Amino acid sequence: MFYHRILVFPDGVRHFKHGISTVSQWTGTEHKEMEKVFLGLIAAGAEPEMVKAVRGLIDFAYFASLQSHTSETLLGLRNALNTFHTHKQIFIDLKGRKENFNIPKIHSLDHYEPLIRLFGSADGFNTESPERLHIDYAKNAYRASNHKDYLNQMTMWLSRQEAVARFTHYLEWAHPSAPAPTASLSNSSLPSSVSAAANTLSTPAEADSLVIHRSYSIAKVPPPATRAVEAAHIISPQGHAASRFLPALSQFLSGSGSSYVPRHFDVFGTWKRIGFKLPSIPEVGSRHSSNLVRATAPVPASIAKRKAAEPAFLDYALVKTGESNPFTVSTPLEGLRVAQVKVIFKLPSHYPVKSELPLAYIEWFTPLRTPDPVDGYHHISRSTRQQQPYAEIITADRIVRNAMLIPQKWGEDKTYLLNSHSDGHAFCMYKVGHFNCLPT
Repeated sequence: MFYHRILVFPDGVRHFKHGISTVSQWTGTEHKEMEKVFLGLIAAGAEPEMVKAVRGLIDFAYFASLQSHTSETLLGLRNALNTFHTHKQIFIDLKGRKENFNIPKIHSLDHYEPLIRLFGSADGFNTESPERLHIDYAKNAYRASNHKDYLNQMTMWLSRQEAVARFTHYLEWAHPSAPAPTASLSNSSLPSSVSAAANTLSTPAEADSLVIHRSYSIAKVPPPATRAVEAAHIISPQGHAASRFLPALSQFLSGSGSSYVPRHFDVFGTWKRIGFKLPSIPEVGSRHSSNLVRATAPVPASIAKRKAAEPAFLDYALVKTGESNPFTVSTPLEGLRVAQVKVIFKLPSHYPVKSELPLAYIEWFTPLRTPDPVDGYHHISRSTRQQQPYAEIITADRIVRNAMLIPQKWGEDKTYLLNSHSDGHAFCMYKVGHFNCLPT
């Protein structure tokens, strides 16, 4: 049940709340979801050789699923497979595999790179492609038999089905039917009510409730339930757990030229989430382009409203910073740092400082360093100042996308792994080095 180590899942990542041992049927979808977190879950507890082998195999799966390839991505594909082959002996040494890896699935991996060079990317192939044939080739064939010596009967039945299909195609070729006339309808030939409905549907609905900034989108006003949240609740562990909210806000106001001192009883409007539209890149396309950062306090259960309790969602994010970092120079992560977004809010109207943009209270993590040589992830921890969380109030436009962190050890949150497998854009940014993975 090591899956429960991850307490905060970003939007779009599946949470196997009962672990993976209880999953009765694995399809390509489940495999993809598990690939996002499996390496991070075993990184601290498994042998380093095993972690490297798993890293190579998961990186290979991600490289192989890219929609577009370059010489660099194909080199990454080959290097990932070489990493697996170099370290796979650990599975035999630990009795996880009896003798060797001479099985078709492993052997087929060696053919991916040359086949991609010959025929193009393999993003259209997955384990779900032949699922529909299970009914045609197995279930229907078995039902056509008398359930005794059924293999021979199923083979005969399938042969006859193929013969019928071939003869049908021959008849269609020998006696082609005339193409059906294409009906052309215009709004003038439709009833007025239908024509009006068609015109209504063809016009996209205006998003009056959203403010779409160049890099993010957010509701124009906070939802009714969170339009008047006291600072005391924001600070409370039962609220947003933003322990340094008032000192950080005082520093923000001071930086804007105001000496106003915020109070515990001040009321703020807070948003639950902020959305980002990640750019379409050739390697991933439009997949995973919707990206959310959530900052919601826990909601207790309500018997009167028949609502179950809801946990807090205080997501991690990549945030723009003016600090220089020699480890990220000339990389897609240059000028970025990880932080936890705990509150997205606007200032009260009676404050002397006005902000046209929503504000966010964040708690910083340590700057990014060189990825770990074993698991390949960036290792970071919470940043502190004078033994207190290093907190800051920033404008929302400095947040660029969510980030997924995995605690390195069970029951401890001192060190985190920055997950590069949470989605396709994250993989291309962290692993491939793609510079166009973030909104601008």
